[in-house]
Amino acid sequence: MNGEILIGGLLVVAVAVAVAVVAGLAVQRWVPVADRQENNDVAGIAFAIIGVLYAILMTFVIVSVWEAGDAAQDSSRAEARAIVDLDRYAETLPAGQTAALKAQTAKYVQIVERQEWPAMARGEPVGRAGSGVIAQLWRAVDQPVGSPSGAGDDAAVARQAEARNTLRELVVSRDARLAAADAGLPRVMWLALIVGDVLTLANALMFGVKGSGEYLAIVAMLSAMSALMLFAVYELEFPFQRGESVTVEVFSSVVDDGAAS
Repeated sequence: MNGEILIGGLLVVAVAVAVAVVAGLAVQRWVPVADRQENNDVAGIAFAIIGVLYAILMTFVIVSVWEAGDAAQDSSRAEARAIVDLDRYAETLPAGQTAALKAQTAKYVQIVERQEWPAMARGEPVGRAGSGVIAQLWRAVDQPVGSPSGAGDDAAVARQAEARNTLRELVVSRDARLAAADAGLPRVMWLALIVGDVLTLANALMFGVKGSGEYLAIVAMLSAMSALMLFAVYELEFPFQRGESVTVEVFSSVVDDGAAS
């Protein structure tokens, strides 16, 4: 966890607690404790229902965004492994074809690292440069293989077929990465989370507790936990943006390891 996330989370929690405490003080002033205590049984039933529904919704959302982040990392690594395998395949080709294919794999890595990843981090379209290189890679892989005499043609054709499968895997992984970059929560889900949070806190304010300190402490703890969960969802919503993002090192480390081996 970096310092920016820590500070942001603390600020969000502090603001939420402050608002909740102010609301609690207002309720204490305008609604007598005795009146609220008479409704504790009803408020408790409502709180149990609302709390359970909100907990289920929050759990579902957090698990979804967490798994989306893991999937984004997996697709990025798979994409990097595919481009490394294509670069290795280039070494089995004649000199002219080797240079052409290696140039395209190097160009693709450069575009992903220097253009597409920064664009994804900003929430912007990645452009068509990467797609153009994919087309060039297909042309390079589809070049005729084998010697003029026909010697070793079966092995060369088998390697080419494997390279085509690798390129298909590259395209699939790339598509998954780009899809994940824009895969945020639907607005209706954010509406449900925020409204559910407000309803849960409002229901807690209806309880009658004799001690003012105990009452405000309960309200503050509930608001702090709710705010922290919403902040976590916000940070994890887009896998390649915000604080807990999938960095380019996930892709680059696989490429570098492949080049070194």
